[in-house]
Amino acid sequence: MQEKHCLARSLCLLGFAGVLAVGAGCSEVKHLRVENQQLSANVSSLQQENAELSSRADQYKSELDRLENSRRELEEKLKGTGATVKIKEGVVAISLPGAILFDSGQTILRSQCKAVLKKIASIVITEAPNEMVRIEGHTDNDPISKQKEKFKSNWELSTARAAAVLHFFVEDCGIPPTRVYIAGFGQYQPIADNASTAGKAKNRRVEFVIIPKGSGG
Repeated sequence: MQEKHCLARSLCLLGFAGVLAVGAGCSEVKHLRVENQQLSANVSSLQQENAELSSRADQYKSELDRLENSRRELEEKLKGTGATVKIKEGVVAISLPGAILFDSGQTILRSQCKAVLKKIASIVITEAPNEMVRIEGHTDNDPISKQKEKFKSNWELSTARAAAVLHFFVEDCGIPPTRVYIAGFGQYQPIADNASTAGKAKNRRVEFVIIPKGSGG
C-alpha cells in the first residue's frame, strides 16, 4: 500500500515537473519572439538610416560637383589676371595677391589692379546676382612698420584694405552696398608658411567669398 502511495506521488511530481517544463518552454518562446520583433525593428531602423545617409552622400557629392564646376568656370574667366579660385567653407572664393592691389604697407588701390577688380565685380553682378560677397583682408605676420600711427596692428591694416576694395566695388563698379561687407583677419588665417618670403607673399591677399542667399554667411 505504501509502495503504491509512493508511486502515485512520484508520478504526480513528474507530471508537475512536466507542466513546469512546458511552462518554461512557452515563456522562453515568448521571450524569443519579443527579441526577434525588436531585432526586426532595429534592422528596419538601420535600413532607413542607411538610405538617408546614402541620400545625403549623393546630395553632398552633387553639391561638390556643382561647386567644382563653378570654380573651374570662374578660373577660366579670370585667367591671366593673377587671381586664383578655390572652394572655401563650402562656397566659391576668389583670391587676389596683395601685391597686385597695394604697395607695401599701403591701403590705396594701385591703378593697375582696377581692371582686374572691375572684371571680378562684373562676374559678381552677372554670375551671382543674388549672392552676398564678403571681402576679406589678410596679411603676413610682419609687424606694422609703416603708418604705425594709423594702424595699430595687422588687423587694422587688413580691414582697411578690404574696405578700400569694397568702396571701389560700390562706387566704381555699381555693386549695391547691401550685397558686400568686409572682414579683416590680419595674419591669423595664413595659407602658407610665414617663414619664407614666398610664403609671406601668398598670405598677403584679399579674398572675395561668394555667399549664397540665405546661408547666413
